[in-house]
Amino acid sequence: MKQNMLYRKIAVWSLVILIYAIPLYSQHRTVTGTVTDGGGQPVEAASVSSRKTNNIVTTNAEGRFSIYLLPDETSLIISAAGFASREVRVADNLTVVLEEQHQQLDEVVVVGYGTQKKSDVTGSLVSITPKDFNKGALTSIDNLISGRAAGVQVTQASSEPGGGVSIRIRGANSINASNEPLYVIDGFPVDNSPVTPSSSVASEPVRRNPLNALNPADIASVEILKDASATAIYGSRGANGVILITTRRGAKGPLSVNYNVEGAVQQVAGKIPVLSAAQYINLLNDLNAARGAAPEFTPEAIHTIGKGVNWQNEIFRTGYSQNHQLNFSGGQDRFSYYASLNYLDQAGVVISSGIRRYTGRVNLSYTGDKFNFGINLNSSKIKDDYVPNGVSINEGAGIVNAAIYQDPTLPVFESDGRTYAQSDVVNLENPLGLAHVVSDAAVTNRTFGNVFAEYYFLPELSIKLNAGVDEQNARRDAYTGRNTKRGLASGGNANVRSNAASNSLIELTGRYQKKLDHHSIELLGGYTYQVFNSQSLSAGAQDFSTDAFGTDNLAAGSRSTFSIGTARNQNQLRSYLGRINYTYLGKYLLTANFRADGSSRFGESNKYGYFPSVALGWQLHQEDFLRNVNALSNLKLRVSYGTTGNQEIGNYRSLVLLGTVGQAVFGNSSEIGISTTQLANPNLKWETTRQFNAGLDVGFFNNRLTGTIDYFSKQTTDLLLELPVAWTTGFSTTLANVGGMSNRGWDVQLNSVNLDGALSWQTSLNVSTVRNSVTSIGGLPAILQGSAGFFNNFSIIEVGKPLNAYYGYKVAGIIQEGETWAPQPLSAPGELKFEDVSGDKTISTADRTILGSPYPDFSYGINNTFAWQGFSFSFFWQGVQGGKLLNINVSESENPISFRRNRLERSYTDRWTPDNPTNDHPSGLPPVFAYVDASGTINSRAVEDASFLRLKNVSLGYDIPVRNRLVFKGVHAYFVAQNLLTFSRYSGFDPEVSSFGSANVRVDYNAYPLSRTYTLGLQVKF
Repeated sequence: MKQNMLYRKIAVWSLVILIYAIPLYSQHRTVTGTVTDGGGQPVEAASVSSRKTNNIVTTNAEGRFSIYLLPDETSLIISAAGFASREVRVADNLTVVLEEQHQQLDEVVVVGYGTQKKSDVTGSLVSITPKDFNKGALTSIDNLISGRAAGVQVTQASSEPGGGVSIRIRGANSINASNEPLYVIDGFPVDNSPVTPSSSVASEPVRRNPLNALNPADIASVEILKDASATAIYGSRGANGVILITTRRGAKGPLSVNYNVEGAVQQVAGKIPVLSAAQYINLLNDLNAARGAAPEFTPEAIHTIGKGVNWQNEIFRTGYSQNHQLNFSGGQDRFSYYASLNYLDQAGVVISSGIRRYTGRVNLSYTGDKFNFGINLNSSKIKDDYVPNGVSINEGAGIVNAAIYQDPTLPVFESDGRTYAQSDVVNLENPLGLAHVVSDAAVTNRTFGNVFAEYYFLPELSIKLNAGVDEQNARRDAYTGRNTKRGLASGGNANVRSNAASNSLIELTGRYQKKLDHHSIELLGGYTYQVFNSQSLSAGAQDFSTDAFGTDNLAAGSRSTFSIGTARNQNQLRSYLGRINYTYLGKYLLTANFRADGSSRFGESNKYGYFPSVALGWQLHQEDFLRNVNALSNLKLRVSYGTTGNQEIGNYRSLVLLGTVGQAVFGNSSEIGISTTQLANPNLKWETTRQFNAGLDVGFFNNRLTGTIDYFSKQTTDLLLELPVAWTTGFSTTLANVGGMSNRGWDVQLNSVNLDGALSWQTSLNVSTVRNSVTSIGGLPAILQGSAGFFNNFSIIEVGKPLNAYYGYKVAGIIQEGETWAPQPLSAPGELKFEDVSGDKTISTADRTILGSPYPDFSYGINNTFAWQGFSFSFFWQGVQGGKLLNINVSESENPISFRRNRLERSYTDRWTPDNPTNDHPSGLPPVFAYVDASGTINSRAVEDASFLRLKNVSLGYDIPVRNRLVFKGVHAYFVAQNLLTFSRYSGFDPEVSSFGSANVRVDYNAYPLSRTYTLGLQVKF
């Protein structure tokens, strides 16, 4: 605690000194100007940079900029997407005209701890700007870049408003540690762990996305670092890739105001076909007749039931959202500013689900000839409305599970018209009761930002201080009323949970840049220290005399049911970093990185990890033997190799921990037991990834056709696994670094300008492949994982196989009348026929086998953009070929835990009967002899092809002519459709879903349905 106080005092006094130092360095050189296109129209968001200081500003809506230079600087580099970059001499009130050629090599991109000309980059990275972002009703940065970058797989784990997103960059590297990338916002590495508490009313693997706190409209660019050359500068946090987010900046000029308003309508893209009441009644009566039992429904009961209830129709609705964004930017002399406000209100397509978000951002910057200073500050309040969902079973199951399997003959209400009806024969909740009787809401507040100051001792030598803080707190209130099965059993159940997390950074870096004749060198060195704190509190009560209090009076519950829990965690990271960028003759490139990370998470014997990398680049198109090839604009070869790490191993895993265990009664008092909960491992350390990358950047016809091709090979070692230990230790396992993983593949990115004139047409294409394989699991034969619903151990980790491949029984068909299947001699016609994989003439657990890989053969995205006389039109296709997805609803439907549960339509409208001897669908009768424990295992019928082609985004926009520019500088109207079409053989809601969120085990079970969204928007510039 004292150390934290000392650290905060140092940061505060450093900031005070720097602020007071500003007037001491008032000599500066201010250059202003305007950037336009060939037609005289202003170019917004053009990049204006200086060669010596790497200072960068962007133009505002009028194309204006203001930049502060060193006294001896004589030129500026100006670039914008779709235009040829220019280097111009410094002058007063510059007017720079950019030609619409497609030379992009001089664009400046963000890299770790700095910026770099795109032509000098030796690592593998993808830069995405707003013109490339996905459009529409999007709540987070992840949604903006989905499908836009080769080698980057973005999975919407849940389609609920603000739902969790999982990102994999070049595959999964870890079994038990995190596989998510590191996010760096304006130079501040943030913790992207969910802080909103988990649900107390449902098993909820998918948590809300922490990056919802960042307004997507504030983002100026996203750089995705993929290979070790690009990520090694982040050391023990770089193994899973790094996503650099740069927010918008102001430029010198009068106040510019932009207001953007959107309204959207959402509809469920598709429902799960289940049996109607009539089909359900006929099926159950037919099954009873086949086994000689009395009809389940009499004619009188059928008449009373009528049409029954389609529960999916009851819980799904048309969702609406509104999004308002207001930003201000401008600047004077040395000072520029950008400020924004955002309000988002989105109601989900499932009743009682939604999100409301309030965000504000302020970016300020001061630039002089010797001193630069800036502040980036973001604050948000998010209100989440949850509807119970997840992977629990029976009365604990969520609303989607209840809507699929609830008895369709059950009425919505009891005879009083108010009380939600509950089934006596199906152990599931009334779905509407879950939505309206269970209250579950959370409020999350987050403020993060950083302040930086840079001082130039010489034009070539500078030092920079960067300090940042990220503060989060969240509270979740859940109350289950007595008009539900679970609430009736507990007499009403109230639970309040709160979490708080903080992240503090102080960072000092020095930079030296020098050009001598044919040589150019940049040296970077630095020190960083970051502290992460978290704490949680939960309290609950049951057995209330009234539902009126909800969670506002826990004391109204029965004292004997009171529960309380608290926890606190901390970890620290101390790091030293360095980088060398060297260029010879502008065509031979070298980049070398090194970082040493000391982490409190590592064991006593491995407190520091060391992460080097080296990369070489060769600008072949500048060689004499290629200079006369007129069609060739760019040809660069890149090769890199390096080591990165993964320190997301959890806190205190190397230490002996104490915890509460049971209780004992002594006389009239009870005592809680305290005991050790894990073994110490002083050798515990980070997981290590070594990556080789070879890439080729190409450009033809004045870069009207550009592309990047990369081959990568990643080998991850020291994976964390729970290994068996002797029972004499008091434990069955201990955590150790013993596993290994391999990922190999190709990334391809192509961009073309097909038409360039009054009518323009541009196309971008990305394709990526990843081949994943487990190389070691510490000598264990295999590891079984996965638990959802009534099913367990349906994925396997085995050397030589893909991570978490699906595991179970392979179905060979349906047993027909007169057929005897030797391994299942007692099975009846109409039952599933399982393959005898082991060859021992009987079906047992030895016949389980790998049923498919969750990893696709390849994934791709294709975007086309057209522009003509103020109109713009684009459409984006996203696709995945190959790969499987486990649809647990198939297994649950074909092996229902109770006879009266509803079933999927596909398995029963064409089911096997003596009159319909199909080989596709079983009869639906319970097996005569359970060779396979159907309620505990998975078979190949549930492992489906997850290939799809989706029209993900279609947008149409028009720049409305403005006659009087004294009031309006521009008006733009647009329409966006999202998830318009999906072509897939997958039978669930969405072949891209993952009900376990960021976990490696990928299944579809009670997922929140995919939405088809239509958005109308209007943007006004003042």
